[in-house]
Amino acid sequence: MYFFAKFLASSLQRSRIVGRKNLMAFPLVPLRILRPSRHHPYPGAVSLAMMGPSSERPSVWLALSVLAGLPLALWAYKCLMLVIFQRKIIYMGYAPIGARDEDLADVPKDQLKGLVCEEINVASGRTGSLSGIVVRSKTDSNPKVAVIYFQGNAGNPLHRLPVFQTLLSSPSPTRVPLDIISVAPRSYWKSTPRRPTHAGILSDYRHVLDYALTRYPSIPIILYGHSLGGAIAVCLTSQLSDSKNPKHGSIPCYSDPRYQQIKGLILENPFTSVPDMVQALYPERWVPYRYLAPLVFDKWDAHSAMTRASNRQPGAPETVLDRLRRDSLILVSEKDEVVPPEMGLRLAAAAAARNPADQSNAPKSKILEGALHENAWQTRTWRIEITRYINEISRTW
Repeated sequence: MYFFAKFLASSLQRSRIVGRKNLMAFPLVPLRILRPSRHHPYPGAVSLAMMGPSSERPSVWLALSVLAGLPLALWAYKCLMLVIFQRKIIYMGYAPIGARDEDLADVPKDQLKGLVCEEINVASGRTGSLSGIVVRSKTDSNPKVAVIYFQGNAGNPLHRLPVFQTLLSSPSPTRVPLDIISVAPRSYWKSTPRRPTHAGILSDYRHVLDYALTRYPSIPIILYGHSLGGAIAVCLTSQLSDSKNPKHGSIPCYSDPRYQQIKGLILENPFTSVPDMVQALYPERWVPYRYLAPLVFDKWDAHSAMTRASNRQPGAPETVLDRLRRDSLILVSEKDEVVPPEMGLRLAAAAAARNPADQSNAPKSKILEGALHENAWQTRTWRIEITRYINEISRTW
């Protein structure tokens, strides 16, 4: 440091710019490095005579590079962040704020009116634990049907209590007594805070299904999925089989004779796949985000799973989805602002029989007029269709 300071002072004297003011201002002025010469024998010597501002205008190419490069850099950065943190966008267990810290005691009493709500814990794997609730009407003593609810990508089971209350308080005299099991998968509510993945969430819901089959060994089970939960329910049933031969091509298959109890599948505002949702959210071709669809980690490709089920070759082992697709109920909100209604209709078409003229094997699909993504349960048609569907399942048991 002493040698460097002494060298700077000698350079100032040779350049006839002597004075402490100039020396004090030296760090604030842009530096230009000289090549070695007779007057500046040391590489890196500084000449203050060259430190003044340049009068040359920036080139047109430089200006264009800045104008075009900055937006491209910002787009590239955002695209990179979307890819890296995509699971934070798909699985929003943190939304709304405080969703992971809510307790059953915090629920407003009007949302529990006429209900019996039991908080449960379901083991998932060797160390995992899933938090959930079992809800029934106070007037129901012995349930005739059990419904497993697959929630969407945000919130917790407590946020669905108004939905359950509406379903359980149906004024229909033929309403079947039922229990609703709603369990939060990993990273949601009080469940284990493991990182959510496609395989992990399927594993969680297999344990939820095992819990329901153990608790209700003699009544039919109906799977009910909303939005992302609908895609999860389809992908889950495509991996389950009640046959002795669990092999199903390259798709992993889990065999259990108790899966014969699964008799119904309700899909409310389901989407076909996450990549399809990416392109639906960014339809403009000039927006780069729509081209990130192939980079999705967890695709939740319900459409492909449903298509495989409807195109099952004779003699191939039957999965639960193969059996349920013909008797499923698909509800689509007419004015869904999140999931395009066409996706639910595409799933219904994929679930239909290979012969389009044979409507006897087509699933039941219903468009809920005027309904949005989250308020379908407030429509009269929603209540009528689900109540009728549950009653039909109960009668055929």
